[in-house]
Amino acid sequence: MSVLLELIREALRNLARHKLRSLLTTLGIVFGVASVLTMVAIGEGARRAILAQIQELGIRNIIINAVKPPEKENLKDEQQRRWKLEYGLTFDDADQIRKTLPLVEEVLPVRDAERWIWFLSRRINAKVRGVTPSYFASLRLRPFLGRTLDAEDGAERRRVCVVRASLLNDAKYVGDPLKLDLKIGSEYYRVVGVLPDIEFQSPNRTILRIDERAQEVYIPFETIASRFGLSEIKAKSGSFEATRVELHQIVCRAAKVEDVMTAARGVSAILQALHKNKDYEITVPLELLEQQQRTQQVFNIVLPIIAGISLLVGGIGILNIMLASITERTREIGVRRAIGATRNDITSQFLIETITLATIGGLLGLLAGIAGVFVLRGVTQWQVVITTWSLVVSMLVSCLTGIVFGIYPARRAAAMDPIRALRHE
Repeated sequence: MSVLLELIREALRNLARHKLRSLLTTLGIVFGVASVLTMVAIGEGARRAILAQIQELGIRNIIINAVKPPEKENLKDEQQRRWKLEYGLTFDDADQIRKTLPLVEEVLPVRDAERWIWFLSRRINAKVRGVTPSYFASLRLRPFLGRTLDAEDGAERRRVCVVRASLLNDAKYVGDPLKLDLKIGSEYYRVVGVLPDIEFQSPNRTILRIDERAQEVYIPFETIASRFGLSEIKAKSGSFEATRVELHQIVCRAAKVEDVMTAARGVSAILQALHKNKDYEITVPLELLEQQQRTQQVFNIVLPIIAGISLLVGGIGILNIMLASITERTREIGVRRAIGATRNDITSQFLIETITLATIGGLLGLLAGIAGVFVLRGVTQWQVVITTWSLVVSMLVSCLTGIVFGIYPARRAAAMDPIRALRHE
């Protein structure tokens, strides 16, 4: 152990004699390790963010959304085109799924209503969604204040709602949120719960049919069906369009994760039989999760290749500098051999020097990479994650680079003829 420490001290003394050259030699390792660490942090952050969003959708869920088909596919005559457009999911769809597929333990209907929301004289841009109590548990929506909707709210057609925290900010409300009454359409609804201000990100907003510009206000499904009806009329530029959509979304929840894909195929078969026009789309979060994992596997293959190229450049730099150093220190090698140093001693001396140089480069690379990650997060607001394994692997790879590219110079130094080395000027 004492011999190893002495070799390390000797290596540091030799490197300190040419500080600038040693620093320039390590730059390849520094940039290689820093770039690898930054890439891993960005990739891990993106992976966790996407997986968290998919998990929020529920890996046992199958989400079906109503889609407005092209007019030529869903309207039979000019009169229908002019007066009412019917499309999307129906109560019969939900009943058929519930009755036909035992693998599906819950079928949750969702209906949206286009209504203005007011607080005092302030109009709030929000989407009104009619949901059942189980909807919150299925999509992991947990209030930090108050409660979610319950069965009695729906049974009694109560005018209550659950909102997002950011909606209160939009309304500039500073009192007790549970005493707030929002005017939805022409009626007032009491806020009974507030959800955290954590917004779904793309593509999850698209999957859940959540407007990028709007907040979500959740009211009992029975209330929205009885008070707002099933038809919507839009007036624009002197004309109007009447649409009838019974359900805008159905969330099916499988009993087990293993049954999700089988249940999804069953849902697809039922809807194909009931809908001549494809006025719906099916999203399976578990399938999205598997796709993301496959993408991550590709990333895990590409990253070591890029890291290998970066460290290869750094290793070649170390190799060249060490060969030049051997030429400069030929007489020193001869003196050491003359006073009894063996070839293994010379090999160990230069190999330890190379590993020390690579280790210093690796440490500097870690510092540069960590600093770069924090700067990147501050500038771009991306989610980045520095993992312990990436730090350990980066250091191990930098040390391995020193070993691989230090063996040849060390062996070349040890193979010198002591007599010729002493005569070298």
